[in-house]
Amino acid sequence: MYKIAVAGIGYVGLSNAVLLAQNNCVTALDVLPHKVEMINNRQSPIIDKELEEYLQTKELSLKATLDKTEAFRDAKYIIISTPTNYDPKQNYFDTSSVEEVLASALKLAPEALIIIKSTVPVGYTKRIKEKYNTNNIVFSPEFLRDANSHFPRPAGPHFPASQGHIKRPVLEISRVERVPPC
Repeated sequence: MYKIAVAGIGYVGLSNAVLLAQNNCVTALDVLPHKVEMINNRQSPIIDKELEEYLQTKELSLKATLDKTEAFRDAKYIIISTPTNYDPKQNYFDTSSVEEVLASALKLAPEALIIIKSTVPVGYTKRIKEKYNTNNIVFSPEFLRDANSHFPRPAGPHFPASQGHIKRPVLEISRVERVPPC
């Protein structure tokens, strides 16, 4: 059982939070108060049959907050799934929300492994690891399509050979055995 924070609770973040909350203590972080309130009331802010069913019927160790300190404090893993809008005219991804979460996560939980699930440009993870002088950041593509979260089986993380030491603990957090007390 791990303490996991999920920043951004759209399709990607919420499906991962609900899946992982079956076997871990998960705190979902968002900037929209109505989303936080809905999740804390076991309602899905997203129209998705499986998410709605899981929130209403499954035992989950899941809470939502607007407070970064509450979400990141003592977290072993931090999943970033914030929006990155793409501007095709400028050929540019706006990664400012990812970078804001990264800066807070590294300050509040410097030992946590940070898993970026947001869409980012090629080479982004390497550049951001160099910028913050850390190896505790990995990228795991989201692989959602057709406005469906494909819940409860989100795509697994992809690890370059140089990050093999991270693969086992990340895969362990997704095993569903029992709901932990938090």
